[in-house]
Amino acid sequence: MIRKPTIMLLAAAGLLIALPAHSQEVESVSPSPSNVAAGYRLDSLDGGFALVTHGVWVQPQAVQPAVAAIATPQMPTKPSKPRSRSVEPSFRRAAYLPHVYAAEAQYQLPTGLLDALIWTESRYNPFAVSGAGAAGLGQLMPKTARELGVANRFDPRANLWAAARYLRQMLDKFGVVHLAVAAYNAGPRAVERAGGIPLNGETPSYVRNVLEFWGTR
Repeated sequence: MIRKPTIMLLAAAGLLIALPAHSQEVESVSPSPSNVAAGYRLDSLDGGFALVTHGVWVQPQAVQPAVAAIATPQMPTKPSKPRSRSVEPSFRRAAYLPHVYAAEAQYQLPTGLLDALIWTESRYNPFAVSGAGAAGLGQLMPKTARELGVANRFDPRANLWAAARYLRQMLDKFGVVHLAVAAYNAGPRAVERAGGIPLNGETPSYVRNVLEFWGTR
């Protein structure tokens, strides 16, 4: 003979077994094909360009699905945020920014591009000298400085205005920002010979740094 408490326990156990285990159900959501294309992500930028292959840049809306499947490194011209570094505060930069903005307006440069270039070149140190002999805010080489009419490369205003003028020349020559920046660093002949950004161990990272900084302005 089974006692009443035992009957009640067995009934309760049967009821628990019959209940659906909703708390253990996890809804599986598959990623949308429109968000994934062979591991390649194309950043949507405000009128910017995206790198499809080395030396080939196009407007994002012009990229076809077949192109999106190409496995290439990403280097957008105007990313929303830098991926690997932050911009530390600089009193020197703050002091020179009004002159930078004036030079950008004078030479009709894209807003903030000269600022990004000067920051990458010298961190706004007017007395900076590179191992190759480039000097000043815009890191002008002696020959380039002479061609631009700069007698003293350590004169901040003369150096800054010359850098703006030279950047304008490169933009007019190549027509796109990434090649103009590459030419500023490596020289226009190097860009022409390479048919794009020269793969010389320095210029690709230089271009990326300028464009990343530009994207935060």
